[in-house]
Amino acid sequence: MSLRWRWAVGLGLVAAVAIGLMTLAAIFSVERRLRGTMDQDLRERATRVHELTDGLFGQGEEQREEVTPRIVNDTTVQAFDEDGTVLLRVGPAGVVPPVDAADLEVIAGGGPALLRDIRIGEALYRMITVRVLLREHDPGKVVAFQILIDQSQLEGNLSALTRQLLSIGVIGVLLVALTGWIMASRAVRPISDLTQAAEHVASTEDLYAAERLDISAPAEIGRLATAFRSMLNSLRASRQEQQRLVSDAGHELRTPITALKTNLEVLRRQDEQLTREEQDEMIEAALRESSQLAQLAAELVDLTSDVRHAAEPIEEVDLRALALELRSRYIRLPDREVLVSGRSTVVDGRRTQLERAMSNLVDNGIKWAERRVEIVLEDGTVTVRDDGPGIPEEELPHIFRRFYRSVEARSMPGSGLGLAIVDHLIGAHGGRVFARNSAAGGAEVGFTLPPAEREEGPEAG
Repeated sequence: MSLRWRWAVGLGLVAAVAIGLMTLAAIFSVERRLRGTMDQDLRERATRVHELTDGLFGQGEEQREEVTPRIVNDTTVQAFDEDGTVLLRVGPAGVVPPVDAADLEVIAGGGPALLRDIRIGEALYRMITVRVLLREHDPGKVVAFQILIDQSQLEGNLSALTRQLLSIGVIGVLLVALTGWIMASRAVRPISDLTQAAEHVASTEDLYAAERLDISAPAEIGRLATAFRSMLNSLRASRQEQQRLVSDAGHELRTPITALKTNLEVLRRQDEQLTREEQDEMIEAALRESSQLAQLAAELVDLTSDVRHAAEPIEEVDLRALALELRSRYIRLPDREVLVSGRSTVVDGRRTQLERAMSNLVDNGIKWAERRVEIVLEDGTVTVRDDGPGIPEEELPHIFRRFYRSVEARSMPGSGLGLAIVDHLIGAHGGRVFARNSAAGGAEVGFTLPPAEREEGPEAG
């Protein structure tokens, strides 16, 4: 069952229960009021019978004909004595009220006026029994009067009222169900759009479907549409980035592959014409190209890997200790000096990835330095400073781009991925990279990471 019909059926059931309870309460209230009115009418009639009793038992027919309409009207009146003998009956023929023990108890003075329902044939009546003491005709004699009112009209009115309320209730339930269906249709329309967009993306891989989503829907559905659009936009940006990476990688791979293929073909075709030195030179060039291809492949793997979900755990890393350990690798460089300055800085991160990022910065600094490369640490910031020519201002915004190489760097070994890998690794740690020229000359390239979040012990501070 769709959400629209669930809403419609659910609201219809709620309305049916509510309207049903209200209908029962209304019928019960009306029935109680009508019966109360009928009982009050019977009591008033009983009062008039008490006042006009002697007229009913009078000797003359003219007196009885004058009194009877004032008492009987649309009722039946019956009088009986203490023995249960019927003394008088006025009303429609065939309506004979029963005289039972409860009625005899009333005439004996054992109780007040008695009101009850009785059934005579197929008709239901409301009857009151009252005790009367005669004053003029046979003074001192005690009789009891039974006054009956047919309840057929009351039952008919209640039945008509019940039918009307049920009809109104059914219409109300249908209207509520229809309203629920309309409201559900309007509420789920953005969800239907999201479903269609997801199906469209799944079948066509068209990530531009996000632009057609309506994010103006209220509350949670609007947030869902916004989140779905953001997800599709992120996927589209990721695909575009992937396509650029593949295109750039293909371009970078083409040169060493072409050079390697050319050297190998020359060696195969002109092996006998080449001198030993020429062969060694071409083999050395092929090895260099092979090494460059291997390095480029490894860097591409590093750049495309999801470092956020690497197997290496996150731990506290002392960046100064990492820099000193890294410095020991370059201590034997004949014409370069690597220095470390600054104080210890502890961050949360993956040690191997941070070591790779710092190593790439040092390699980049050594490539451009004349004599000295310095690693400066301060409050979560690592700055690798060299004493080289610096970076042209127009190139500063681009040096962390993949495969970007300045004009001067194109004649040097490298793939143009070293600083891009730094940006990739540091971004995964929630940090940022920077590049600038030093006022004292040379370039400063580095990154900043948030400090480690240490839990203070009970005696901290």
